Amino acid sequence: MATVRVLFNGPGPKVNGLAADVDGLWVGDQVDNKIYKIRYQDGSVITSFDTPARNLSGCGFGGGSVWGASNIRPAAITRHDPATGWCQQYIILPNGAEGGVHGVEWHDGYLWVTRPGFLTIQKIDVATGDVAHEIPFPEKRNHGIFFKDGCAVVNETNNGNVYTLDVTDGRIVDTWTVSGFEIHGMTMSADGRIWFCDAETNRIGVVER
Repeated sequence: MATVRVLFNGPGPKVNGLAADVDGLWVGDQVDNKIYKIRYQDGSVITSFDTPARNLSGCGFGGGSVWGASNIRPAAITRHDPATGWCQQYIILPNGAEGGVHGVEWHDGYLWVTRPGFLTIQKIDVATGDVAHEIPFPEKRNHGIFFKDGCAVVNETNNGNVYTLDVTDGRIVDTWTVSGFEIHGMTMSADGRIWFCDAETNRIGVVER
């Protein structure tokens, strides 16, 4: 059983997505639909920008871009220049009218997104918007995602479980649980720390196990 040590509040009203960068955390806010970059040390804001997303429920960083998850119908991903915030692409996800999107992570040239409405994790080709691969998720409300040792690490909000999954078939490699903190967005920084945010309380913290 793991716990979360709260470090600071989100910079907006309702933090719901996290992505690690070298010098700070990218933070997506569900209410003001902004993406912020904040310092690891104290949560102070380095930069921020508006997005066309609505109900922004996740964010990612990689491939030279910042990514946002627009969790309305149709579900979509927004792509931004990290220096200016300029929206460079708007990707409507397959079956976007039927299910939402939460977590977003760039890995090996593809965008991986968590789709709670379908109980899946999808590997998206950003050039076409098509699903290149898909794996199942064992619970109802998958949210944050990062990669470690070639596996996808994905959390489930309702029960606080965190799964390490084989990306070929979704086989569960490992699982552990967080108590005392409702886990929404999740990322891992370069120093190996796992970060969570709680949209209900607007808190951000790191895992202690």
